[in-house]
Amino acid sequence: MRITPVAGACFSVLAAADTAFAQAAQSAPAPPEPPPATENSDTGPVEVTVRGLKPPRDIGSRDVPTSTLRNVPGTFGDPFQAVASMPGVGPMASGLPYFYARGAPPADSGYFLDGIPLPTLFHIGPGPSVVPPALLDRVQFFPATAPARFGRFAGGIISADSGAPSPVARGEASLRLFDVSAFIESPLDSASTALVAGRYGYPNLLLSVFAPQLSLSYGDYTARLTRKLSAADAVSLFAIGAYDTERDESGQLLPVDTRFHRVDLRYDHTWRDGRFRVATTIGDDRTAARTFGLLSTPFSIGANDALTETSVRVRFELAQRLGSARLSAGVDANGLVDHSGSASVPPSQQVSGAFVDLEVRASERVTMVVGARVDAYQSPRGLTASADPRLAMRIRVTPNLTSITTVGIAHQPPTYLLPVPGLRLDPADGLQSAYQYAQGAEFRLPLALTATVTAFYNADRGMNDFVSDCGALAINCSVVSRVDGSTYGLEVIVQRSFSEKLSGWLSYTLSRAERNIEGLPFLSPFDRTHELSVVLRYDFGNGIDLGVRGTYYTGRPEIPSVLLQGQSLPVAFGAGGVPQYRLPDFYRIDLRAAKRWPLGGGRWLAAVAEFFDATLNREAVDFKCSIAAGRCTAEHVGPIALPSIGLEGGF
Repeated sequence: MRITPVAGACFSVLAAADTAFAQAAQSAPAPPEPPPATENSDTGPVEVTVRGLKPPRDIGSRDVPTSTLRNVPGTFGDPFQAVASMPGVGPMASGLPYFYARGAPPADSGYFLDGIPLPTLFHIGPGPSVVPPALLDRVQFFPATAPARFGRFAGGIISADSGAPSPVARGEASLRLFDVSAFIESPLDSASTALVAGRYGYPNLLLSVFAPQLSLSYGDYTARLTRKLSAADAVSLFAIGAYDTERDESGQLLPVDTRFHRVDLRYDHTWRDGRFRVATTIGDDRTAARTFGLLSTPFSIGANDALTETSVRVRFELAQRLGSARLSAGVDANGLVDHSGSASVPPSQQVSGAFVDLEVRASERVTMVVGARVDAYQSPRGLTASADPRLAMRIRVTPNLTSITTVGIAHQPPTYLLPVPGLRLDPADGLQSAYQYAQGAEFRLPLALTATVTAFYNADRGMNDFVSDCGALAINCSVVSRVDGSTYGLEVIVQRSFSEKLSGWLSYTLSRAERNIEGLPFLSPFDRTHELSVVLRYDFGNGIDLGVRGTYYTGRPEIPSVLLQGQSLPVAFGAGGVPQYRLPDFYRIDLRAAKRWPLGGGRWLAAVAEFFDATLNREAVDFKCSIAAGRCTAEHVGPIALPSIGLEGGF
């Protein structure tokens, strides 16, 4: 069956604001499912008229429905993991859920769920995210220059919107070789709905075979209670939390021990041409001192200490139609209620900000969004402020060619390399700054293909880049040193509609990330010249589909460790430059096969077999140079491989 939109079908979109606002308009019961096809059914194409609310697509975003992303091989049904196969995304290492977005380090990318910032999004390893996939309606990825509502991050943005409360009971459950999860949502009465979900991971059963030196454990929970007070008013209580631990007896991977909780209480009011939200979020974060090697950093953490933080955030968000234009605006205030574990972090810190985005349709062919945000950071050492203007423009040149332009400035407080729940550095030391520009072209091609080509340039100032790569080797840099530089390149993605039997995408990134420290030029230790991902899925019908994902990237530049009598020698950056050598390239192949059985009444059962890194390839992460042996060799980790056979079901 082919579903095609009929010309003239009406799609009404209210705002370029937080798309979570649009959920209130989706509360109508879903249309009944069509009857299943029988052997005597007409096998020819059936044209269906689709009418409803089309969610707003922000200019510059890569926006794919979550139902599509759940079938990507190697992601284990998690839509967020598919972001790693998008152009502009460079992994720290295969199997680790930390990415560079157009050269910005992992801690400079922000994660948002219904407008709530999350301190981390992924469980450690190649497993799932902390958000249940069944909760999600769509996922947006901005490699840079996100709308003004996403602030205080100098890198990329991953934003997800949850689905509207279901008018009927629904649920999902999954049992796999490395974790078990469940999700259920049900109306309590005509005005109230409750949702609960949870996941528990036990990957050590598999790691004992494929990586016996590695130990992982993780878990998460989600809950939501909503109540409609009237046709125009609703309140909801939302909670989410997760924990992760990781140990590597070989010492090649840094240990992890983190947890976080978020509780969000919100009130929504709608009217004909707009809506607003008032919400309060309470956060609680904790990271053990041994996590990510924090004991060896200048954060003044004792061996038995932990970074802990309790925070409160209050926000107001507005969306309003102004004739043919759309306005979104908001303000928020964040306070640090309690903090412990690091003497170098201010005992109190407040952050306040405001944003505005105005979408103007200048003509039938031209849409423009002008945005800006301001933020103020108050700490015992004084007030630090920032202003971030943004501009995005979409021009339909021809029916098959669209021009996309984004430009903006982004600021962020200083960070560690990786997102660390509970770690807060003093903004009085100076904000990170990113000046971002991208020009792209979208093409509609034959055979249900679309292609997007984007050239980008980012100028970075005062970034907390991965100079910790030289922390034990170079005597004049540390994990909190600042670097300047630029990242530039070309991104290409070619997609085939997921309504076709053969679907998927090919993404390629050609880029260069240049840095300098104390006036000396060098490449970012996570510069990857070439990155290629190919995702293919074939629907055989009768609930059977097969998929494959291939990933390739060039090795990153590395500063070799020089060993003398088993000890690393300190190296100072000097007039000769930075001694960098590129590690060997890496590739892997992920596989997925699934069979789904309809059981009637909306119930279903599926069997899924999946293999992350079916090639069992090991990745080079370091060079070791022995003076005695007179040679350098690449040190490898892994393989970080994860096979799975599981059962899934739902109603």
